[in-house]
Amino acid sequence: MCQTLTLRIVAFSNGTVAARRFGVRQRASSSVTVPLSELSNTTARINIGPYSILAPLARGGTASVYLAEHCQTKERVALKLLHPPYAGHSDIVDRLFSEYDVSESVSHAALLDVREAATTTAGLPYLVMEYLDGENLGALAERGRLEIDAVIAIAAQIAGALSALHTAGYVHCDVKPDNVFVLYQTGANGWPRVKVIDYGVAVPVGAPPSTDSTIAGTPAYMAPEQWRGRATTKSDLYGLGCTLYELLVGDQPFHGTLPQLMVAHSENLVERPSARRSGVPRDLERLVMRLLAKDPALRPTAHEAESELGRIAREMAPANTMFASA
Repeated sequence: MCQTLTLRIVAFSNGTVAARRFGVRQRASSSVTVPLSELSNTTARINIGPYSILAPLARGGTASVYLAEHCQTKERVALKLLHPPYAGHSDIVDRLFSEYDVSESVSHAALLDVREAATTTAGLPYLVMEYLDGENLGALAERGRLEIDAVIAIAAQIAGALSALHTAGYVHCDVKPDNVFVLYQTGANGWPRVKVIDYGVAVPVGAPPSTDSTIAGTPAYMAPEQWRGRATTKSDLYGLGCTLYELLVGDQPFHGTLPQLMVAHSENLVERPSARRSGVPRDLERLVMRLLAKDPALRPTAHEAESELGRIAREMAPANTMFASA
């Protein structure tokens, strides 16, 4: 869990730190058939609007995600429900609803589709999202080191999603393995499809620096300018670089307390991936180091990163397996 710095970072129990969000539109209310306070304890069928909750999927610091089914069409969705104690916190509610605003503005095969944002008659906000059958990239990587061509295929999809997001006018601000979902289905290239998720701390491109001394992101993946509250599209590319580095070598670029991480990401040079893993293509290592440049101007755009990863993939002999041999 993040610690609070003198910069007045707002910390959440899922490891993300966030700034106060902008306002949201009024959402429609829906009914619920049993008290929401019983939601985490009951095994009875619970309805929220036209959806019936089937099972819990994940629990975070401020919200939980449930597998739900539309009562008429029987389509399965993921329903993200804010925990009751946070329903009165406007910044947390705004953060939840902003995910719908972002998703409504952009469509891409590698971006999570958030289909609806609403509030129950009891005043509890929730989102309706496409249901993803798979697991997050962080959990996948913990099972073993991924083959280099698998890493490239995954990173290229992330870069493509970020390119679409940036074109639509948003900075994700929290690119990391836990915010990438790997699906149990393959794409045209034979590798699993991925989805970039969680737009809760996304900000508009060109948004002015925060005036209340707060920043947004996860410290282990935050670009130098992000620590100063000035996230740009290039900050997302730094997060992609941290993710690529971690997938290649099995470790984050830097470790430490929040103040130590701030200094490390702002000033320290990371050890080259080839020093920690044999067989890393030279062009791939060059791209990782560009993504991790301290100066945002030296980092590629998301489109450039996607193109470069595609070129590197075409020049590699495929391993045709997800995990590297021990």
